[in-house]
Amino acid sequence: MKRRVAVDDVAAHNQRMWDRLSAAGIPWTRPQGTPPKTNAAKRRFLDPNDRLAGLPIKGQRVLALAGGGGWHPVLFAELGADTTVLDISARQLKTVRDLARSRDVKVRLLHGDMRDLSVFADGSFDIVWHSHSIVFVPDAARVIAEVGRVLAPAGVYRASTMHPVTLRMYGTWSGTGWGFRQSYFEDGAVPYEDATWEFKDVKVEAPTLEYGHRISDLINACADSGLMVDGFWETTPGEISTQVPLRALSREQLVAERDDLEPGSDDALERYLPAFIEWRARKVSPPSDSGSRASTATRSPRASGSRRAGSPTSRRPRPSR
Repeated sequence: MKRRVAVDDVAAHNQRMWDRLSAAGIPWTRPQGTPPKTNAAKRRFLDPNDRLAGLPIKGQRVLALAGGGGWHPVLFAELGADTTVLDISARQLKTVRDLARSRDVKVRLLHGDMRDLSVFADGSFDIVWHSHSIVFVPDAARVIAEVGRVLAPAGVYRASTMHPVTLRMYGTWSGTGWGFRQSYFEDGAVPYEDATWEFKDVKVEAPTLEYGHRISDLINACADSGLMVDGFWETTPGEISTQVPLRALSREQLVAERDDLEPGSDDALERYLPAFIEWRARKVSPPSDSGSRASTATRSPRASGSRRAGSPTSRRPRPSR
């Protein structure tokens, strides 16, 4: 396993936290579910919302960016892709390594920070698959610029992260409604009072630093990096960690689900607002050399980030496959 170093104190801190979470066996650090046996069914399991519809996987060069701990890189390999994983957590990489060995497929592993892909030449990949991790870095534009560089012409970048509005509202229930932990226009880690991750009987103190990147900043970062966004979705958790648009649920279903949930819980909030954003972009031109677009907010000092435990402020699970 090749080793690289975190680019700053934020990455070093989050690296320690994810190693701690992985060691404790928190489910979001482990593969979830069991993939089916046929290639067509595996592809649906990997990409249930068809974000890569019409694209071949066999023979493609795939980078699972910050992709340790789940099924994604192993399934890409089983479907015939030349697959590389880069992740900040050595324990998460070990999970992928062990899973790949158990299924007799080859996956290239690299220990590093998603903001530094200098080990890869320009145009090294046809697909970059990036699930639920850009929230852990303060400078998303730097990540996306690197993605734009390592993607080949016509290459595809599919990414997802926490919804920047909903992320700022978790754990703020007052008894009559939700508030905001941080202004949408404020930079810095979203502050939380409790750093405990909890799942059933497992509780782990792990104050990860998390950043609610504004939607306009993410899209402009893609444009500045030669990437054309051709799909954007706001989704909320469904069954077995799949994601569905809120509008796909009937009003009756939403009301019924809200009534069954504890008032003020994260799950209840996610029946009013989407939990995640997801986008797909294609490499259409060299990165812009005109400088980054202006952010939609002025800078503010980075706040200490910590998280919460116990309903109604339980740790929001992030799909891991």
